[in-house]
Amino acid sequence: MKVIGLTGGIASGKSTVSRLFKRVGFRVIDADIVYKELSKPGNLLYNKIIREFSSAIVGSDYAIDWKKLSAIVFADEAKRLRLNEITHPEVKRAIDEQLKKCAVSQEPFVVLEIPLLFETGYQSVCDMTVVVTLDQPTQIRRLMDRDHLDKEMAIQKITAQMPLEKKIKMANFVIDNSSDLMKTEKQFYDILQKIRSV
Repeated sequence: MKVIGLTGGIASGKSTVSRLFKRVGFRVIDADIVYKELSKPGNLLYNKIIREFSSAIVGSDYAIDWKKLSAIVFADEAKRLRLNEITHPEVKRAIDEQLKKCAVSQEPFVVLEIPLLFETGYQSVCDMTVVVTLDQPTQIRRLMDRDHLDKEMAIQKITAQMPLEKKIKMANFVIDNSSDLMKTEKQFYDILQKIRSV
């Protein structure tokens, strides 16, 4: 089983590349989906997060309001690091469990879509890594459009992550998603050939 780490900056287009991997039949484990599942009411992380950040982050449906939580943690570095401390070990445990199941079912390729792949050291379990990148003005614009943020908040979220230049240096493969989908797909299929031939 070959494990491919997929990462990039916020709003760089990881989900687009993830869908391309799914299209060609690769199994994808998305860390964000694992995290959101563990944080649903009654699940493992739900009470831990509320205990740390108070019921002010809970919406009318009792679910965590991710916009409220995001505003708190991106305005305060210590709180963001504390949230990571609480959530990362549990998310990692759940991903490890899914990886074991994939190994048992003899999946030939598994993609780990993890925004903080390098920051958490998770590249150590990967056979190869793919970074999705783009120029910063495009990244800021896409993040503002996607999450309905002002420019200041978008820049705050981007600078809270490891710089893309550093991720590029650590990656085996890089996909530049600054332009249109056709160009992204062309790069993806070029890389796919290399991944399959390793």
